[in-house]
Amino acid sequence: MFVLSNQKQTNKMNDFQNNMDFCHEILKEFLDDSELECFLLEDDIVVGSVPRSRTYIRRNFGDAHKHIMDDYFGDQPVYNEKMFLRRFRMPKEMFLRVVEALEGKNDYFRQKVDAVGKPGLTAIQKCFAAVRMLAYGIAADSLDEYTRMGDSTAMQSLKQFCQTIISVFGDYYLRLPNKNDIERLITENGKRGFPGMVGSIDCWHWDWQACPVAYKGQFSGKEGKATVVLEAIASYDTHIWHSFFGSPGSLNDINVLDRSPILNNIINEGVFNIKYELNGKMREQAYLLADGIYPDWSIFVKTISHPKTVKEKLFCKLQETCRKDIERAFGIIQKCWHILANPARLWNLNDLHSIVTACIVLHNMRIEYRAPFDQWCNEEPHVVETADVQPVHMPDVPHPFEVYCSKRLKLRDKNKCIALRQDLIDHCWQNYGHSQE
Repeated sequence: MFVLSNQKQTNKMNDFQNNMDFCHEILKEFLDDSELECFLLEDDIVVGSVPRSRTYIRRNFGDAHKHIMDDYFGDQPVYNEKMFLRRFRMPKEMFLRVVEALEGKNDYFRQKVDAVGKPGLTAIQKCFAAVRMLAYGIAADSLDEYTRMGDSTAMQSLKQFCQTIISVFGDYYLRLPNKNDIERLITENGKRGFPGMVGSIDCWHWDWQACPVAYKGQFSGKEGKATVVLEAIASYDTHIWHSFFGSPGSLNDINVLDRSPILNNIINEGVFNIKYELNGKMREQAYLLADGIYPDWSIFVKTISHPKTVKEKLFCKLQETCRKDIERAFGIIQKCWHILANPARLWNLNDLHSIVTACIVLHNMRIEYRAPFDQWCNEEPHVVETADVQPVHMPDVPHPFEVYCSKRLKLRDKNKCIALRQDLIDHCWQNYGHSQE
């Protein structure tokens, strides 16, 4: 009985398919291909006793692509370069460079054809949606009317965009400063009253609205909200040379520093080993500006909590002024990429890491595009294939454990920290003290 029932059902399905094929052949004689496709999509056919649970939306990807090209990338676009820069947070040349690099690196961004021969989304559409979500912090389904992308496709485009940006440009734009960069930074910071300074270090907390309940206690800080911490080093031009994201919000800056690889990178790669003169003395180690919570190490120069003399007050004023570089960098990133200004609405911490890191990469790329030509090692940034450029670091030679410990102790020397700050106090007074008289 069961075999006969299955045989009847199979016969019905075969008859149904034969009838459909016959109707399809008849319609071909009276309709062209486009009219036939529209007719088949409009016909709501239910096979079996259970109707389809998902509604198919006929999105014309071709028209959406043409609309975007006419608005921004045509010979006579509707919106000029200034409006493009405001909406995409980057020059048009940089955006097209990113699209080309992503399309060549990741197969996801290449246009494909589905089973019925219909062309899919283009790389321009996917990158357009990802950049708009980063720039405005909007929901994924808010782009459907313009890009003809569903919310799941837009979200997938965002994740693929961030991951591929890091894969293609991360080695170059997330590197520590090389020798040429160090010399440029020290020269510029010497004019500001701090010779030997590379940049300033600080932490920033990103609210995690969608934090899982199991992680809530670990990631909640003093304000009672779940946050994720970003540690970064920025220079005078707000270029971010180091980023470490993912620490729970319950940690303070010292705890994050203990987890951060910055100290090991400084020791292994020797990026801070450079000679400069300060207050008539030759020094061989660069330093960072930090706020009061950081430890008294020889690589950190902090302000004075309660300055007493005029010289100390002048030093505190200059130090706090230059230390605002990292605060400016955090502010610019949040104003530029509004997804970071809003609470994070993703569950996966790895996705948050990809978004933050991709925003930092794009931020550094924007700085390079607006920088003078001669500031970047006499290389025009948008001509160089940065995907193949290797960061110029000192040889990463593994140190014996005893040598590593001795170098680490030198970086954590409190006496050298105090001596360095005193020399900077005297230097600032010699160069800027006349303004206080």
